[in-house]
Amino acid sequence: MEAALLSNTLHEYRDDDIDGANAVVAQILSIRSQWTVTHKTIEYFDKTGKLPEPKPEQDLLAPLPGSAEVAEQRVELARLNSNICKYQKKITDNPEHKKVDLWREQLAKMEALKQELKDKIVTLTYASK
Repeated sequence: MEAALLSNTLHEYRDDDIDGANAVVAQILSIRSQWTVTHKTIEYFDKTGKLPEPKPEQDLLAPLPGSAEVAEQRVELARLNSNICKYQKKITDNPEHKKVDLWREQLAKMEALKQELKDKIVTLTYASK
C-alpha cells in the first residue's frame, strides 16, 4: 500500500524534475523488493513449516575473484581470432605472394597462442569455483 501511495504522487512532479521523481521511484523499488523477500519467506514457511536460514549478504555488483583477468584474456582471444581470420584470408587470396611462408608461420603461432588462451580462461574460470 505504501508503494502504491508513493506511485500516486509521481504525477505531482514536473517533467524536468527527474531527480525528485527518481528519489520516489527508488523508494518504490525498495519497498517492492522488501515485499518480494517477505512474500518468498511466507511461501517458504508454508511449504516447509520453518523459516529459511539467513544467508550472508553479498554485493551483487562485486567483481568475482579473477574476473578482471578472465575478461582481459577474452579480449585478447577475440583480438587473436580476428588476426587469425585476416591471415587466413591473406593466404587464400594471395597464395603466390612472397610472404606466404611467413604468414603461415605467424598463423601457426597465433593458433598455438589461441589454444593456450582458451586453456588459461578455463583454468581461471573454474579454478575459483
